[in-house]
Amino acid sequence: MALKLFVDNDVILKLAQYGILEHLISLFPGPADLIALDSARYKLLPKRNRLELCKTEEVAGRVEAFLDAAVPASTEPVDVELLERLNGSPGIDTGEALLFATAASADNARVLTGDKRALAGLGGLQDAYCSQALAGKIIMLEALLQGFTQIDPGHTQHAVRSNPTVDKALTNVFGVSAPAAPDSVLAGLESYKGHVKKTLGDLLNDGPPF
Repeated sequence: MALKLFVDNDVILKLAQYGILEHLISLFPGPADLIALDSARYKLLPKRNRLELCKTEEVAGRVEAFLDAAVPASTEPVDVELLERLNGSPGIDTGEALLFATAASADNARVLTGDKRALAGLGGLQDAYCSQALAGKIIMLEALLQGFTQIDPGHTQHAVRSNPTVDKALTNVFGVSAPAAPDSVLAGLESYKGHVKKTLGDLLNDGPPF
């Protein structure tokens, strides 16, 4: 059974800006299906100005290629009751709620998210069913960067440090004025994961490896 990767807009955009989005599946063993929100295309590539968020045509092209290969989230089964609970939680917008609820309905799924407000909202939900259905399924952006660093530390560090405005916290981890040592990078990313783990508990995936 293929792993279902539910990828939020923040992860799509930032990995595209870093130039590593097309390598996302390499972090996961075996076959995997990419699943994105139906709204991702008009949110990330708005018709009024497709470069509004992407800034360059190269980044827009990466996002477009990813979305062309992805399955719309609306085609997947969803736990409607859980979706309603998630939509009522502060910090969780409708898109993140849909990804969480849809992943909860799948046996072999992961949610890849960079939305810290949504993670905080999920951690504050205190819902036993949600905790069981999403156990080990949540993967935050920092964990993905850990995975990329383990595979190719030099390339990943260059990708992040060459695009310092994408995510200031990640830029600090990888080094501002000079490249940080690989062990320091991994420890810094682990620290961010540990902070979120305090609120998410077992919902947060322990990977990499995932």
